Amino acid sequence: MDKQLKNLRARMIDTKAVTFTRTHKNEVWKGINRVASSKNNDRFGKGVYQKAPAVLTYLTLLILLVGTAFFAASESGILRDNQSANVHSLTEEELYNNLWQSTSLIMNPSDEEKIRSIALSYLANYDNWKISNPEAHYKERPAILAQGKITEGYFENMTFSIWIDPETGLPLNFVIRNQKSSILEEFSIPNEALAKVEDQK
Repeated sequence: MDKQLKNLRARMIDTKAVTFTRTHKNEVWKGINRVASSKNNDRFGKGVYQKAPAVLTYLTLLILLVGTAFFAASESGILRDNQSANVHSLTEEELYNNLWQSTSLIMNPSDEEKIRSIALSYLANYDNWKISNPEAHYKERPAILAQGKITEGYFENMTFSIWIDPETGLPLNFVIRNQKSSILEEFSIPNEALAKVEDQK
């Protein structure tokens, strides 16, 4: 047994007894290449995994920043819908003047007085209201919607909405609402009055 172990040890130490063919060399190179390739893939995967949260954070911030800028620009009137601007590009002052002049079209003195009262009480101060939709509709009629807040009087701190006919300047509907959106007061031009005005055109 000792003799066999000595022979085995001698064969293991003797390099001439071990021969490597080209096939062995190719297998060794393939193994080395596989190890190197997997290390590169691991580095790339780890890099992507580590950078992904930062990239997503920057993209989210960029989207929020652009969205905020567009919202601020549209609210301040810098950006306006081109189609809307071409159809009814009235300022608050022009809308007020149109409403005031529309009273001359009304034959009923009480309706005329009510329109003048609305103009003076709620629209004379341009800081308290704005045109919120220049292409609104009221009962399928084209209208300009103006909305604002009442700052004094019996309806103080309430809100109002008024739909104005863009052709005549007449108030199609005027509504005062409380903080719960309940209607406190409402005024509409009678259909017959609108019909008479349209006949005069």
